[in-house]
Amino acid sequence: MRSFEEVIKDEKYYLAGEYDLAVVGAGHAGCEAALAAARMGLKVVLFSMSLETIANLPCNPNIGGSAKGQIVREISALGGEMARVADKAGIQFRMLNSSKGPAVRAPRAQVDRSLYMDEMKHTLEKEENLHLRQAEIVELLSKKNADGKYEIEACVSMTNAIYKAKTFILTTGTYLDARIIIGETNYSSGPDNQRPAMDIIQSLRELELPLQRFKTGTPVRVNKNSIDFSKMEIQEGEEEPWTFSFLYGEDRPKEARRDQEACYITWTSTGTQSIIENNLYRSPLYGGEFHGVGARYCPSIEDKIVRFPDKERHQVFVEPMGVNTEEMYIQGLSSSLPEEVQLKFLKSVPGLENAVVQRTGYAIEYECINPYCLGADLNVKTVENLYTAGQINGTSGYEEAAGQGFIAGVNAARKVLGKDKFVLDRSEAYIGVLIDDLVTEGTKEPYRMLSSRAEYRLILRQDNADLRLTDLGYELGLVSEKQYEGFKQRRLDLENEIARIEAVRVTPSEKVNKFLEEKGTSALNTGASLADLLRRPQIKYLDLAEIDSDINTEDQVLIDSVENAIKYAGYIEIEQRRIDKFKKREQKVLPDDIDYKSITGLRNEAKEKLDKMRPESIGQASRISGVSPADIGVLMVYLEAKEKQEKYNAKKG
Repeated sequence: MRSFEEVIKDEKYYLAGEYDLAVVGAGHAGCEAALAAARMGLKVVLFSMSLETIANLPCNPNIGGSAKGQIVREISALGGEMARVADKAGIQFRMLNSSKGPAVRAPRAQVDRSLYMDEMKHTLEKEENLHLRQAEIVELLSKKNADGKYEIEACVSMTNAIYKAKTFILTTGTYLDARIIIGETNYSSGPDNQRPAMDIIQSLRELELPLQRFKTGTPVRVNKNSIDFSKMEIQEGEEEPWTFSFLYGEDRPKEARRDQEACYITWTSTGTQSIIENNLYRSPLYGGEFHGVGARYCPSIEDKIVRFPDKERHQVFVEPMGVNTEEMYIQGLSSSLPEEVQLKFLKSVPGLENAVVQRTGYAIEYECINPYCLGADLNVKTVENLYTAGQINGTSGYEEAAGQGFIAGVNAARKVLGKDKFVLDRSEAYIGVLIDDLVTEGTKEPYRMLSSRAEYRLILRQDNADLRLTDLGYELGLVSEKQYEGFKQRRLDLENEIARIEAVRVTPSEKVNKFLEEKGTSALNTGASLADLLRRPQIKYLDLAEIDSDINTEDQVLIDSVENAIKYAGYIEIEQRRIDKFKKREQKVLPDDIDYKSITGLRNEAKEKLDKMRPESIGQASRISGVSPADIGVLMVYLEAKEKQEKYNAKKG
């Protein structure tokens, strides 16, 4: 690799600026990283190959959803930006899994794609410490430090501008050496036919980062006026006035939302299946054209037909791209089949017989790193001053990218400010689960956040993200005084209401017993608290208003929080005990310089895995595939012996 001192001597290069942080890539990860660091006082430059694609949503124009909605709420509680922009750009809002338990309920919004991008771009432009720059970064400049590690000093643009910085974050998304594939046609391109990033990857190879090739895809978009919606099932938004952002007091919405845009549901037909089956030989997926690994949880329509041959039909969602466009997104028909085949199977779907295509579906292959090379703060372990976040880390999804970007931005800022790294663990946030999964196991396919990945999901609910994380966001300096005061009042109101309904007792009066019988539950023989009644599955918090005039019927946030805290108190207590045990292992730190190969008693597989992954704690080591409980026992004995020896040496010295 070339050094800054070497390159600056060449007269064709010039020094364009010096910063605390340079962020390469202005997708969802890059935007959150740059904003967090700038708001923490760093001088930041954020690079995008095109200012027209900042915070682009090249696939489905929605934010949130199962597990992802929890991440958006967590970003908001910590002081990030995605939630606020999604609230402003939202055109349909729904709470998924609302009929199920609170652990899996998740907010989701269809957003106006253009409005979302414009709002995020404007937010970046208004940030005082942030310089937004259209430029392609083609090279990282580095030197070897005293420890023999590469230390990134600067980055170079295609126009020979050199930008020095103290820290760097790569958030290059799906642009690295990217290739679009449509049947027999393939060409170098990033998403939406944007220019790919072909040069900077050479720097990653020279840094010896573990690169791998992944694949994702997106379906056709069609003109709304060519769709027959009478053959489809309409899916309306919900009027409940929730927001992704945590708003308090006067800022909280009191009215129902404005008119929302409708989405629609249809299904593939037997004709769809026949067309795809007859053209599978032309699919790059089955013809050996792909070198990248695809997303298991977002398969193409041809992959679904092959994997589920007995399924007669597959669901298709028809969703608006915005309020000032007639373009509709056809979710469920992602494909890399030739364009003419896509047109044929599209028209076999009820309601889309006369659909006019505006964008052809495509698959895209790109380079990314295997994230086992990262620390829990998303720094590259073998390279000084370098962090990575988003799809370059092998993830899929806007929300996963934004969560990583926020953590990388905070940690880059704290490094410059001389502070300890900021890490969320698995018991604190879905973001913590996401990053721990990535850095502990790596990933061999595009990683998607699922609620099933979070073992403490009853505590990591979307409705209590502010209670879990706002204190941390305030300590970071990213939650304003006004927001924090509102949060403290919200927490106090919740504590007071829980205490009140635990204390208020009702007697087995005619009114109370009639109320209970109408709700399908047994009458009282002795007195009981309101909380005792709420613990019954037939009773909801709002129902108690019939027998208690002080029940809050206006504050939906309070209503949900009280109900969840009371109804699931026993389960939450059990989960908290599990978390306490988990914390003990997480706090048992493994030294950076530990020589696993020299530890007697470790199995060879464990030695190899531990030496490769370099876990930061006993807890993290226990989650590495191939490291058994017996190996963890050996490690614990080794650490105890090492600590005793160090104490003895210190006393002797």
